[in-house]
Amino acid sequence: MSGFSSFFSSVSANAKQMAAQAAESVKPMADAVKAQAASIDTSKVRDAAGQFGHQASEALSQARMAAEPQITQAKELAAKQAKNLSKVNAKSLLNHNASFGVPIDAVAYRDVSGESRPQARVPAILEKILLYLEQDPHFTDPASVSQRSERLFMNRPNGQVVKSVAKGLDQGLGDVDLAAIGDVHVVAALLRQWLPAPPA
Repeated sequence: MSGFSSFFSSVSANAKQMAAQAAESVKPMADAVKAQAASIDTSKVRDAAGQFGHQASEALSQARMAAEPQITQAKELAAKQAKNLSKVNAKSLLNHNASFGVPIDAVAYRDVSGESRPQARVPAILEKILLYLEQDPHFTDPASVSQRSERLFMNRPNGQVVKSVAKGLDQGLGDVDLAAIGDVHVVAALLRQWLPAPPA
């Protein structure tokens, strides 16, 4: 066993000596790398990084300035759409022809057929009712206009008839002939019903 021990001791001593020689031969190389690393001017790298950061900041600022009009326009459009949506009620969503209980803004931009028009006008429902009432003798006979017109709006016609005609007008203004109803009081009641109905 002592032979093995002495063999391993000599191998171990040889290995230590070889490791020491290797370390000594590598040391000058490691010192040269350290010296070269110390001589590199990192200020140039920092300057280049700072310059790149400044250019990126400028580009971002220019992009913001270029996009500002579009952002402002998008905000204004969103605000306008939100305002329009606040005026929409369930009835006008379910029936685009509806006139009773619908905001005046919505009705003013529709014609008799329910189609959109670019400019606001007197609502078609109001035009239709007023045109009919203006042609009625209650308004055309100068001798009794004031007395008859007062009674016209005081008389209460059959509520079911008024409700039925209003429902027909909500389905389509062009589909209802007010003259065919034959009762001016029903038409006057429709006007009374329509005027307070639209939400502000």
